[in-house]
Formats: sequence, C-alpha cells, structure tokens
Amino acid sequence: MGETRRWVAGVAVILAFVSTGCMQLVRQWELDAIMEPVHGQLADHETRISANAAAIESFQNDIDELRRRLDQLQREFGGHVGDDDMHGGGLAVSLPIHFDFNGSDIRAVDRPILDAFAATIAGTFPQARITVEGSADQAGSAAYNMRLSTARAESVRDYLVQNGGLDADNVGAVGMGESRLVNEETGVQNPQSGIENRRATFIIEWAGPGSS
Repeated sequence: MGETRRWVAGVAVILAFVSTGCMQLVRQWELDAIMEPVHGQLADHETRISANAAAIESFQNDIDELRRRLDQLQREFGGHVGDDDMHGGGLAVSLPIHFDFNGSDIRAVDRPILDAFAATIAGTFPQARITVEGSADQAGSAAYNMRLSTARAESVRDYLVQNGGLDADNVGAVGMGESRLVNEETGVQNPQSGIENRRATFIIEWAGPGSS
C-alpha cells in the first residue's frame, strides 16, 4: 500500500512538471508571435537609420565641396564667404558684383564672376536656395534707392537663371536699399565713387537631406 502511494505521488510530480513545461512552451510560442512584427519593425528602423546616415554624409560632402569651390572663387575674384549668423543652414557670399551709378544692368566685367558662381552652384549643390541681395548708395531718396537695389537684385537673379542655368524656383531677389553702406561715397561727383555700395551679394541656404 505504501509502495502504491509513493508511485502515485511520483506520477503526480511528473505530470505537474510536464504540464508546467507545456505551459512554458505555449507562452514562448505566443511571445514569439507577438515579437515577430516587433523584430521586423526594429530591422526596418535600423535600415532607415543606416540610409539616413548615408544621406547625411552625402549631404555634408556636398556642402563641403560647395564651400571649397566658393572659397576658390573668393581667392580668384576676391570677396568673402562666411557662415556668420547662418546657424549652420547656409553661407553668406560677397563677390565683386557692382553696378554703375544709377544703373542696374550687369556689367561685362562681372559676367565671368556670375558665370563661375552659377557653375559652382549647379555643379555642387543645385538644390540650394539662392537669395540675391541688391544694395544702393545714398544718392537719391530712400524709396528710390530701394527700387533701384531691387532692380539690381532682379537683374542678377535673371542672369543666373537665363545664362547660368539655375532653377528659377530656387533663386530669389530682394532689395536692401541703402541700409548696408560700405562707405559714405555716393557717386554724385564721380561715377566711380561709392561703387562698393552699389553691389549684389548672395545668401545660399539649404534644407536637410530628404527635405523638399
């Protein structure tokens, strides 16, 4: 009788163990079913991270090449290239693009500079947003100088689009009037005086990779 009780007790222990093992197997199967799409999402996320990292690296390489070629233009023609106050989102470019007194036409001497500038943008960062800023000296009223500076900016913009092949949607123009004088000369007495004030400068801006 004692032997039988011991045998029954042993069977009960074995059944309990088997039952527990089956429950664990069922739970593991359920967990695997739940985690399968999670693992897929994680794999997709890692793929996206890798793709974004590659896009960012390519984007930065384009910016570095653009800056290198603009620096080359600066050495060749003069001017200034900087990112002051741009917060990493672009460059401020000053090249020797000037205008005759009371004029807004592109001078023949400045066309090679604009050609080189357009080729640099088109060849390294064609998606960049270019804003041409026109300026004037102090001769005339503030309202007149605002109109004149705007005409100068538009003249440069049109040249970059029509002769430089830049996308018209990416090139804007804005007049600064006489708000940014380099010197106090006006050109009233001598048409060549104050030419530093009669100029066009450029703001180059870019969005991150994948931005429209």
